[in-house]
Amino acid sequence: MKLIITGGAGFIGSNFVFHMLKAHPDFRVICLDKLTYAGNLSTLAPVMALPNFRFVKADICDRQAVYQLFEEEHPDVVVNFAAESHVDRSIENPAIFLETNIMGTAVLMDACRKYGIQRYHQVSTDEVYGDLPLDRPDLFFTETTPIHTSSPYSSSKASADLLVLAYHRTYGLPVTISRCSNNYGPYHFPEKLIPLMIINALHDKPLPVYGDGLNVRDW
Repeated sequence: MKLIITGGAGFIGSNFVFHMLKAHPDFRVICLDKLTYAGNLSTLAPVMALPNFRFVKADICDRQAVYQLFEEEHPDVVVNFAAESHVDRSIENPAIFLETNIMGTAVLMDACRKYGIQRYHQVSTDEVYGDLPLDRPDLFFTETTPIHTSSPYSSSKASADLLVLAYHRTYGLPVTISRCSNNYGPYHFPEKLIPLMIINALHDKPLPVYGDGLNVRDW
């Protein structure tokens, strides 16, 4: 089994790389990552020398590079973790989120159509569902909850999800989508809430509180 894991030098992607190599030592795992500010190649140091692991620095929006990798490896499964994922950054500069999260997804699925795969898996986010009121703890998101995005980031991820479903319906591409809630753990980038709070608290710095579109720094 050959897997291409995009965004595998990032927080969640790298943990998935480690899991797959440990749980399936007979698999070949190819990590494709652009190495933006959120990607760290040193994270993958423990597996870089493994004979069944390969790292490729490339952008999922680079059609030529993606097609070349598929031509060389002919993967069975593609798992797409690659994404711009910070809400504040998406408000400041939506364009890069639209390019990476939507057009990059399209390039990957076109490559899957061209070379054939057993499955394409899109790693999405629960943020496509929007917000839940704090005074209604009985409410939950489900797979049938309507999409109700609230930022360029969540809108770009929802757009990618709809594109994935369209490729399945139009071309018969075998796809799955997961929309996980907030993750935390090893290699978490320090701009995210939990590591940011911990680091700021350790250095006696203000703790940012987000809500209703405001960022209050008076804690």
